[in-house]
Amino acid sequence: MGKSKRAQLEEKTVAELRAICKDQGITGMTKKRKDVIIDALMKTRLPKQTATKSAKKSASGVVKPAGVGHTAKLAKQANVEPVTRAEFQMSSVLTKPSAKAGDKCTTAIQVSCGAASGKFPVIGKTVGAVAEFLREVLNVDRLAEGMVNGDKVEGSYVLKEGDTLEFLKPAGQKG
Repeated sequence: MGKSKRAQLEEKTVAELRAICKDQGITGMTKKRKDVIIDALMKTRLPKQTATKSAKKSASGVVKPAGVGHTAKLAKQANVEPVTRAEFQMSSVLTKPSAKAGDKCTTAIQVSCGAASGKFPVIGKTVGAVAEFLREVLNVDRLAEGMVNGDKVEGSYVLKEGDTLEFLKPAGQKG
């Protein structure tokens, strides 16, 4: 005689139970305790295979919930782990709408001076040219030093995609 449905569910991890909830369309379980999730699953009619399906172990031994949505299916077909999270920040400006694909936009980079900052399409420009161009907008001091990605650079440094530019006023000297 097999185990009861509740006993089978109690053997699963919270992550596996949440994956089953997601597969079954049961919402609001992402932060619930295991007993609450099991109660919710007990109230629904689960297909026999879902109640008995176990987690898959990856080569590293990490337990992965089985059958989690469309992304998992595509990843399984490609034999790779699915991407579950990505964080990035990007800003592009449509500068040449009639240009060929790939040349229509210019990516903007973060430029700051003190409390003033903004994203500007200055890739390919020198730090000195940007300082002059944004002198009024960001209140860039004529003696300010350019820092790209945290490193001091000369005014002739040409900005590349992914750079961040900060202008720092030199500290006062006793004289």
